[in-house]
Amino acid sequence: MALDKKRVYYLDVIRFIACMAVVMIHVSTEYVNENLGTFNFWVGNVFDGIARIGVPLFVMISGSIMLDKNYNYNNKKLIRHIVKLIIFFIFWSAIYDIIYNIIIPIFITHEPINILRVAGDFVKGHFHLWFIYMIIGMYLILPLLRLWVRDENKKYVEYFILLAIIFTFIIPQIISVGSNYGILFEHIQSILDDINLKYVGGFTTYFILGWYINNYDIKSTKLLYIMGIISAFTTIIATGILSISTGKAIQMYGNMTINVLLYTIMIFVLIKNKFNNKNDHENKLISIISKNSLGIYAMHPVIIVIISTILVNNGIDIAIINIPITFILTFLISFIGTYILSRTPILQKVV
Repeated sequence: MALDKKRVYYLDVIRFIACMAVVMIHVSTEYVNENLGTFNFWVGNVFDGIARIGVPLFVMISGSIMLDKNYNYNNKKLIRHIVKLIIFFIFWSAIYDIIYNIIIPIFITHEPINILRVAGDFVKGHFHLWFIYMIIGMYLILPLLRLWVRDENKKYVEYFILLAIIFTFIIPQIISVGSNYGILFEHIQSILDDINLKYVGGFTTYFILGWYINNYDIKSTKLLYIMGIISAFTTIIATGILSISTGKAIQMYGNMTINVLLYTIMIFVLIKNKFNNKNDHENKLISIISKNSLGIYAMHPVIIVIISTILVNNGIDIAIINIPITFILTFLISFIGTYILSRTPILQKVV
């Protein structure tokens, strides 16, 4: 989510898509966790599966900007970014903590306030604020990454990405899926644990991929698009098959799954190829929403709860209806709220 002074329009488009995707995930996910195999389940699964590119795209955007050789990097600037994220987290964690652990117990459920829960939830943050901890972690290793993620080290970067694909995405996913059917993968997991190749783990792969795709054209784009489309379908279909066959919600939505990785890369490359060098014809609304994406990210969960509750209380609980309505209203309200806050002197730093 980091921005430099000079905006790149195709990254704004990707940020806009990522922002919508994250909202859609949180709108549709409730339908995927219950009533397995029903129409509501499959509708929620389709919407949720399509949207799973959200967080990886955000990370790739940050990497493409902050690892770029032209990025005006210095330690003071990095510290300012981290401090801004900390302030952002404190503000929104407090807001959600007050809503769910103080206001609701006092005025709705009439339960006593649990001080330990208040303190614990404030430190942990509302469920979606995990992203702030993760992106701070990316920023903390940024000085190290910038030492070697360079043009002259392209082959080493490619080697890093290859290791990550094998040891972070493919092998762990095979073990995870196989274990649901009683297939024994203890030995493979043991070997993986002994290798302990965490250096290529986590979201660093997406961070570096953002830089790589931003600087180099992918030659076999047709093959990539085919693989990306297959991966998108796999995300949805495999989730349905695994969940129904095992009788429990098993989702192929993980950010560290090979299907989500390939699907995300396809979208990033597709948007780059279509919108790169088109700043003169940029859509102003997309650019404005992109600038307000962090605030939308922060605000949308509570809006979803309010709208979903209203719909269900009025007897409307059909996924094909609820999901689009909740998504559109949530996105609009969150954008308007963020836009207002961004123009409020005291609060503009928390969106």
